Amino acid sequence: MLKQVTKNIFLVEGKSNGRFPFCHSVLIRDRITALIETGCGRDILKEIDEEFSPDVVIYSHAHPDHCAGSSFFPAEKLWGPEEHKETTGTMRRMAERLVIPGLVEDWLSLMTSVPQLENFKVGNYFGNGHVFDFGKTKLEAVHAPGHTDDHYCFYLPNEKIMLTTDIDFTSFGPWYANPESDIDTFIDSIWRLRNYDIETVLSSHLGVIDNGIEEKFDQFLAVFEERDEKVLEFLNAPRSIEDFVEEALIYHSYPYGESILRFFEAQMDEKHVKRLIERGLVKEVGGKFVRA
Repeated sequence: MLKQVTKNIFLVEGKSNGRFPFCHSVLIRDRITALIETGCGRDILKEIDEEFSPDVVIYSHAHPDHCAGSSFFPAEKLWGPEEHKETTGTMRRMAERLVIPGLVEDWLSLMTSVPQLENFKVGNYFGNGHVFDFGKTKLEAVHAPGHTDDHYCFYLPNEKIMLTTDIDFTSFGPWYANPESDIDTFIDSIWRLRNYDIETVLSSHLGVIDNGIEEKFDQFLAVFEERDEKVLEFLNAPRSIEDFVEEALIYHSYPYGESILRFFEAQMDEKHVKRLIERGLVKEVGGKFVRA
């Protein structure tokens, strides 16, 4: 369950090897014991709480695979991003933020099943640049929007470790499928992150990365352009967004929660089409999109 990274920093390996709808968490054992991310699975959280009793619990953003276990902890221990604090913790309001009205019930059904999301209360909030002092270990909150408005990464300057959360370097690539998600903002966040002095990355869905970090950043950034190219290739004939969804250009298939995954596909496709329109490479004609 625990993978030692340094003397007092551990990767808490999440259920399903940290794949969605779970994530890896990070445990810091210092003068103050801290847990970052509550999406590793409730059985694992129970073990962590019984053995280590964290003083501080932090989630990086309001996606259920990162915050679903937050209800396991009392509000006074829990820290969350100041962005969207008025909705995070109330499941229905989270759903209303992250999907369109017609999919709220589908989202709630999906997120309360496997990740077991429940309503939770947050007693403390952080913003960009907030430094958590756990003793010898310091943790800086780094606002990295684009994935979501409230997405944060965390930097440990003494250890030169970056918790990249959902800048996760997985083979799927960047994810930006909520209405608020934004490709250009996401790219800016990735570039800002890579300017830190990083010797080790802790990815929420990939785990420990301690070599080839620059290459990982390059590969992750390249996916945006690769998807732009796929969209242009698919526009060898006039296409609607529904055509893109049927093609599953990014997701490739919809193995569960089909209505939600189809919505996510549409969101990402629309963002690429908009980006290509702004570049003068695509135009809309008669309700469909064509190469300019």
